[in-house]
Amino acid sequence: MSPALNLADLLPALNVLLVGVWVGMYLFTTFVVSPAFTELFPDAQTRHAHRRRVGRHYARVNGPLTLALLATVLALGLTRGFSAALGAQLAVLLLIGGLVALHVRRGEAAARPPAWITHLTLAASVVLCGLAVAAWP
Repeated sequence: MSPALNLADLLPALNVLLVGVWVGMYLFTTFVVSPAFTELFPDAQTRHAHRRRVGRHYARVNGPLTLALLATVLALGLTRGFSAALGAQLAVLLLIGGLVALHVRRGEAAARPPAWITHLTLAASVVLCGLAVAAWP
């Protein structure tokens, strides 16, 4: 008879899965949606209006996804202890949250947020992937 599988045993896999989905969404938006908007909507005002509309829909998926990822990281830390990799993952996740908030704030003021925010978020996303795998038991 096999031992019962408990939720804590699934947390590392859920962590990696949620990071993969989050980063995949961000990469798709950055490298597919944004360039397509530039081609489809040459007028900056029109493009900005469409970006805002898509951004609202994106937030409806990304917000709960980010909360689920944060809850998973915290649950992992509480059930297994915060390893260096898991603690670093939590820090990078909080950094990304701040960058996304800055991206939204700057995007409201201008037609497009500064590129350095996107570049730093992309770099942090790569680090987040590595840390999720490193936090695997």
